Amino acid sequence: MGAIYSTRGMAHHKRDENDRALADFDQAVKLDPRNAISLRSRGDFYQDLGEYDRALQDYNQAIAITPKDAEIFVQRGNAYMLKDDALHAFPDYDQAIALNPKSVTAYANRGEAHRVHGETDRAIQDYDFALKLDPKFAPAYVNRGLAEEDKGDLSRAIADFTTAIKLDPKMVSAYDERANAYEQTGAHDRAAADAAEAIKLDPSNPDLHKLR
Repeated sequence: MGAIYSTRGMAHHKRDENDRALADFDQAVKLDPRNAISLRSRGDFYQDLGEYDRALQDYNQAIAITPKDAEIFVQRGNAYMLKDDALHAFPDYDQAIALNPKSVTAYANRGEAHRVHGETDRAIQDYDFALKLDPKFAPAYVNRGLAEEDKGDLSRAIADFTTAIKLDPKMVSAYDERANAYEQTGAHDRAAADAAEAIKLDPSNPDLHKLR
């Protein structure tokens, strides 16, 4: 019975009916407190809302119930990353990989943890492995491009951003980051074109580079 509430909660969340969503997630957990899927769903909901500590509480409980579910470790690692706590994210991504050595998101997200922690080469190694597992995983190309940019290799960075755009022509971050890379190379017209496309795709995003 609890699963029905959890499913309806996800539907409410997709429609931004968050009060209704939370009521359903709470009811799902109340009906079956040991249902790890319901706990993870509510954790994902809290994470989307930026309530990371509450998300972590739910992920902790879900992991205690199903300690061999790799994806819950990935999600908990993501919550730590969103709290700017890469050091706590590493063990979760490591455990996810130990449980599922073919988890693309675990490798890709551990790569991001390495990147923000200043370990660029290790980040690229993880992105490489994620892309070996799934050559069409566009976010890994963007993040590998950022790591290459951190190393000063703008040509490789631009190539990765371009691949991401080919895989997902509506990926705002790929246009935005390629615009930034083009600007650093002095290709101002290309930078402006990418920035314009990013803004067109997401006009309400205040973080986009205004290079037009």
